[in-house]
Amino acid sequence: MSPFSITFRELRIFSGLRQAEFAAQLGYEQSYISAIELGTKGPPTVDFVARLIHRFELDEEWKNRLLDALEVSHRKIVLPSEASEELYKMFNELRRQLDKLHPAQVELMQVALRLPESILANAAKPTVLPRRKIRRNKNETGEA
Repeated sequence: MSPFSITFRELRIFSGLRQAEFAAQLGYEQSYISAIELGTKGPPTVDFVARLIHRFELDEEWKNRLLDALEVSHRKIVLPSEASEELYKMFNELRRQLDKLHPAQVELMQVALRLPESILANAAKPTVLPRRKIRRNKNETGEA
């Protein structure tokens, strides 16, 4: 389930309302509320969330939780037109394997995505090792 689905359901339960009651107060069908909670519908619009916040007079904590959950619940990714061929290939491979990924693979991708920019910038530069001074023994230099 999406983060928004989970947070949305938590809000409804916190409000002490059944789906039908929650839907009626928002002016939507109960089936739509159910679909959001189950994650069968994509995340709703920002307008829907604003209506929810206003209708239930939610505090700043709930507002932030809902908006944060909405942000991370997008299902579609759009590549910029100037994306490299490698990026297109990587996303296509990810799309094909998405439903088969092992949790360890997901975790590794998350770690890679959290690498600081400074590490990534340095990784692109070739590593130059300092030159070592070569000591010569006296016999090699011609000294006695």
